[in-house]
Amino acid sequence: MHGASPVLEALARRYERCLAGRTGEATRDVLLDVEELLRDAGADEGDPRAVAEQQLREGEQAGIFRLEPLHKRDRASLHQVRFSPASEFRLYDRLGRPSPRAVRGALSEQFAIASAMPVPERWRGCWIAWCETMRAAAMAGRSVEPFDRRPSPENEKLLALLPRLLAWEGESLLRFASCVLCGDSKTLESLSAPDRDGEFRDKPRGKLGRLLEDITGGRLRALDDLGILPNPRFALVHGPIKLLFEGEWLDFGRLKGAFRLAEADIVRAESVATTACRCLTVENETSFHELAKLQSGTLLVQTSFLGSGTASLLRRLPAGMEYWHFGDSDEAGFEILEGLRATSGRDFQALHMRRGRIPFEQESMGRPTLSQWPFYP
Repeated sequence: MHGASPVLEALARRYERCLAGRTGEATRDVLLDVEELLRDAGADEGDPRAVAEQQLREGEQAGIFRLEPLHKRDRASLHQVRFSPASEFRLYDRLGRPSPRAVRGALSEQFAIASAMPVPERWRGCWIAWCETMRAAAMAGRSVEPFDRRPSPENEKLLALLPRLLAWEGESLLRFASCVLCGDSKTLESLSAPDRDGEFRDKPRGKLGRLLEDITGGRLRALDDLGILPNPRFALVHGPIKLLFEGEWLDFGRLKGAFRLAEADIVRAESVATTACRCLTVENETSFHELAKLQSGTLLVQTSFLGSGTASLLRRLPAGMEYWHFGDSDEAGFEILEGLRATSGRDFQALHMRRGRIPFEQESMGRPTLSQWPFYP
């Protein structure tokens, strides 16, 4: 009789947890206590027990395993099930589903097929080596995260996406690239949701970041590195600053309102100059705009976790300026401050930030009461 059998399913679960079931490497028989097996199957008493014991005897007759009595002369008293890994196929055929070895083989085949997918020549060797590593891990029952441990359509979709990512050229926003590569605007965003890996940058990583790093040996670590950006690369600024292009100064300090400087312009400028004696980065855009209204002469830059555009600007400002950061007084606010120091190379000091302040939001301080530095009493 094929199909559902609680006691055989319990046996399969036990087998799948042991070394032989997980990896296929063990050759020794697996010994299972009958009483524990019956309890695991919910069949240790009454009619369910009688049915389970009959199914065990049928399994023995079919050559799936051997039943060992507590005493050799008492064959009616079942003690252990001796299951050989060589009988794996028979057990799972009886259950009507693929065996662990078949599942591992099908999973490894997904990576083997992926290795033949076209990728740019510069990544070809890395891609083939990575696919082979994943194929071997799947066959040996090792972790294949972030892929499913069983062959699945989701695995196929992710494996088909990776070569297209490696072939991506040019700079585009995340949702546009997602539509081109995945047929919808949300897939890349969900696969690259930021994970807190202790680094102070706004490069989303998630599944795709980790996979790109593994495949390319660290040469690509995020979608940003491919030119696929969650937001345009720019710095939001207010105050006295000039950029030199082809021998002519472009003076943004004449603007009363805040303005955005594209990273490409920050990088290509021949020189960046400011008459301000200090630079103040502001975590929240709401507070940034309130401070910008004061026309204080302080160079204001809005930033939370440091983006590449803002980082490029900070690196081009004079090292001798004072550098301050005004942020929320919570854990994230102080992480942002540490990230500014680490990434920009500037000695940022905290302004109006105090650990344990309740409420911690910088907006809770209200409107600035002073028109000049430091804006609050």
